[in-house]
Amino acid sequence: MSNKVKRIFVNPFTISIVAVIALAALMIIGTLYWLDSYTNHDTELVVPDLKDLSESEAAKMLKDKHLYCEVVDSVFMKGKKPGNVVDQTPVAGAKVKAERTIYLVINARSPRKVALPDLKDVSVRQAEAILNSIGLRVEGYEYVPSIYKDLVEDVKYDRKVMLSGERVNEGSAVTLCVGMGPGNEIVPIVSLRGLSLDQAIDKAHSASLNIGSINYDVQPNSELDKTLYVVYKQMPITGKEVSMGQPVTLFLTKDKKLLDTPEEVYIDSSAVQPKEDDLFAQ
Repeated sequence: MSNKVKRIFVNPFTISIVAVIALAALMIIGTLYWLDSYTNHDTELVVPDLKDLSESEAAKMLKDKHLYCEVVDSVFMKGKKPGNVVDQTPVAGAKVKAERTIYLVINARSPRKVALPDLKDVSVRQAEAILNSIGLRVEGYEYVPSIYKDLVEDVKYDRKVMLSGERVNEGSAVTLCVGMGPGNEIVPIVSLRGLSLDQAIDKAHSASLNIGSINYDVQPNSELDKTLYVVYKQMPITGKEVSMGQPVTLFLTKDKKLLDTPEEVYIDSSAVQPKEDDLFAQ
């Protein structure tokens, strides 16, 4: 090899370039290795159940599994401890990669306030949909004199007429004051037997009736337990004609045997007894 070629290889400048290239290659390899280690492409973790944990407890549990959390919303749930997790995304049991963020919904310390919308002259069905969309529910109807039938006249909360824009707790129940139309309309009592409480309320409201007192043969031990009860008796009984807005008293049970007995149905005796002229005609 000539002296000229040897000088090229031992030239300090050439050595520096080679060193820089080698260092850059090592940095690229190291970065790729770090990224692969950081993202754990081949690792899947099972998301734990975080419900009913405090935010700090949830964060610690996730950190131990190389996961993160972020609170994205809060709702008020009666009976749940304020600040505890009530929902999560992804759900418990889902598989995710390490370093993934789990989004949490926690229970607020107090209910959010929502403004009552202007429901004047809105149909009952539309008013219910609007109220449900903002987190309010209808607990009953009060029928008032009006030339317009089934249109909302007022909204009451805690027996007080409310103005549009006034704020109430999210989840509150309101009463709709609904026009009866010309005259005092008579409606039949519909059968609510065998229905859950929520189903009975919906059906009664659809029939222009209210729900009166609610009675359990054995007191439920929780809100969840209440969902197992069904109506086995009601007053007034099915078939009786009453004024719009008549309250119906409900009796609920978990004992399905109470449904085996025939339902008591009102029969208008004047409608079934033959007239004297009809008897002679026979």
